[in-house]
Amino acid sequence: MKDESPIIIITGASSGIGKAVALKLAESKPKIVIVARRQKELMKTAHAVKRQGAKVLPIIGDVRNREDRERVVNLTMKAFGQINVLINNAGLGKANLFIDQPDEEIDELIETNILALIKLTHEVLPIMKDQGKGHIINLSSTLALLPPYPFAVYSATKAAVKTFSDCIREEVKEYGIKISTVYPGPYDTNFGNVAGYGKSGFQGYDVLKLAEYIAKLVSNPKEDLIKPWFFVPLVWMTKFSRRLKRKVVSGIAEEIIKAKRETDQTLKLKEKKQVETEILAR
Repeated sequence: MKDESPIIIITGASSGIGKAVALKLAESKPKIVIVARRQKELMKTAHAVKRQGAKVLPIIGDVRNREDRERVVNLTMKAFGQINVLINNAGLGKANLFIDQPDEEIDELIETNILALIKLTHEVLPIMKDQGKGHIINLSSTLALLPPYPFAVYSATKAAVKTFSDCIREEVKEYGIKISTVYPGPYDTNFGNVAGYGKSGFQGYDVLKLAEYIAKLVSNPKEDLIKPWFFVPLVWMTKFSRRLKRKVVSGIAEEIIKAKRETDQTLKLKEKKQVETEILAR
């Protein structure tokens, strides 16, 4: 009997949303290819997926690197012979005022969040076209729809993900390929720490619940998924009221800036204490 279980690639699967999605999808026993830079964390995800009875192929790689992208596609095709779903999840955020943002941080955001996503999609689409079917799920952000100023470059990259997805959706539908865009709000991942504002006043929602929604998207594709649910009416209302949008976005921005300042101050105090401890130990 032919094995009809789908072959799914998930980038950025060592933690956060990517890991949660991999674990949720493993329940239905697909073949999962997980990709990330951090070997130790990625292997933990691989072991957890395998324990649920799903076949898993972990690939250590950086999606910003052309050779690594090609290797992901080639190894997947060699192992499983096709690619049914690509979940472009790899990404990062950096909270910073644009005027102060280092060039290398800007480059990192653009290369990771949009350039790597576009190029990996470009690698996979011809395979899906030949198959006559496929599904690409791109992770954007609610900050693409409600962009606060401390996240200017991040929000711009996520808005680019939205526009890119909308464009190619129309181009590839005749080949049986579906394109979905996911817009997550604040979830309980390590995003805040990586972004540099730590634990802000935002409530972090259950990432496992988001993973459940994305897993359902795999079996039942639709164009857009905005979560948590209350962002849907909020985004809709701000489309018709510039004043409301400015108020909402300013509120988000102020909360992020406040949290970033508190985090920076905490780090400075820790560094000061460490220096003092080292001096006393001499």
